[in-house]
Amino acid sequence: MKINKTLSIFLLCHLIIWSLLPIILRPNLPMDSAEALIWGMIGEWGTNKHPPLSGWLADWAWLIANKNPAAIYVLSQILVLGALGYIYKLARCFLDSEKALLATVLMEGIAYYNLVTPEYNCNIVALLLWPACTYYFYRGVKDNHLRDWLFFGIFAGLNMLNKYVSGALLLSLGLYLLATPDGRLRLSSWKLYLSAVVALSLFVPHFIWLYNRDFFVIDYFLGRASGNNLPFYLGHIVYPVKFLASQIMTSAPAVLILWWVYRHGGKAQSSLNSSQRRFIFFAGVLPLLIMTAVPLLSGVKLKSMWGSPALYMLTISALSFFPFNYSAKRLLITAYGLMLMFGCAFALQCVITLSPKFNLNAIEFSQSLSADKITYVGGNIWLASTIGVYGTDNPRVLFLMAPENNPWIAINDVNAKGIIAVAENIDEYNAYRYNFPRLSEPDVYSFTARNIFGKSKEYKFYYGKLSGEQQ
Repeated sequence: MKINKTLSIFLLCHLIIWSLLPIILRPNLPMDSAEALIWGMIGEWGTNKHPPLSGWLADWAWLIANKNPAAIYVLSQILVLGALGYIYKLARCFLDSEKALLATVLMEGIAYYNLVTPEYNCNIVALLLWPACTYYFYRGVKDNHLRDWLFFGIFAGLNMLNKYVSGALLLSLGLYLLATPDGRLRLSSWKLYLSAVVALSLFVPHFIWLYNRDFFVIDYFLGRASGNNLPFYLGHIVYPVKFLASQIMTSAPAVLILWWVYRHGGKAQSSLNSSQRRFIFFAGVLPLLIMTAVPLLSGVKLKSMWGSPALYMLTISALSFFPFNYSAKRLLITAYGLMLMFGCAFALQCVITLSPKFNLNAIEFSQSLSADKITYVGGNIWLASTIGVYGTDNPRVLFLMAPENNPWIAINDVNAKGIIAVAENIDEYNAYRYNFPRLSEPDVYSFTARNIFGKSKEYKFYYGKLSGEQQ
């Protein structure tokens, strides 16, 4: 089997299928994708939720594609291809080329690498950054080459500039340096500390941005991690179990295939040495344990998607600790089957669901509300971001009509030039009028969602205008 050719064909098929499916079947960008693009248009060193990298990448892709929103779907798959490429490179550090190929293509059995990827967000970016960071860290520890340490510093910095939960990976790698003989050997190398300088130099501008805004993003994290409906003492038990269970369910197809092959195929002798085993534990297992420990110790709820990048060494770990002899061609065909299965599941979801987020005609909706030239749109994150992407002249977005969460927007300018507020229901619209009492009585935008079975459902969105003081 020609490994490089086989892997390239597999990745190309993934790129084509998972780029075309949402482009053909979705008439609007998912909420996270549109929101990320709005962050990129803002061009700040931070956002109201996350560090800025995912927004920057979305904006660059959008501009390169002449402001075609479909570019975001392609960007998402390019990042997944990069992730799988680095997973292969990382796998080659522990496995022969054929087993490394299998470890890579069987990642297709984890929904984070296919089914959820049309919704671009910082979790998709992390799929690439985690294995890239770990690969160069391993090469740096093993060979102590300056090039590897520099690339590690770059990817570590980009990780911090993408999402704060990357701290779980960086903490795990730091513990590896302190707790293992190979790691401690590199503590005397100046190249390691140079990589830390590189990483911090990328992150410091964002930290300064946070400092100048009183770290208001912490409120978002606490809000997303809270919302507990359970007594506090139960949260310590239920939330870590739910978080870990969600990771198991998401990776179930890959895990079941690996388990079946190990049980029914011929068992093989592991070629790992003790040093490699320690590294796989610290880099591949410990980050997920650290993330699970957060709700265990604090009793707060973590979103399941926050664990998506932590599964990046699942198949590498399985093939390293539980090696087997089985037909590589059969497993490759199985991986293609997984690609087809998840692709069909996504297609069925798109044509069956009556959800407005899958059925709203974004161009018609956005341009009807922004037919008169407007500078600002605000309110519901999904609807306002959609108008910001698809609307005439791409008006600036005031998320949730909350000035305190949008420090890059001058509220005096909003009052001077006016704003359109959009909401999914009348109660939400009335809540926006609390901050902007001059908002008009709402108008209604109605549309009907239909699926392939002829079922339909009507939706009503509410919008109104605050006329600018200059008018």
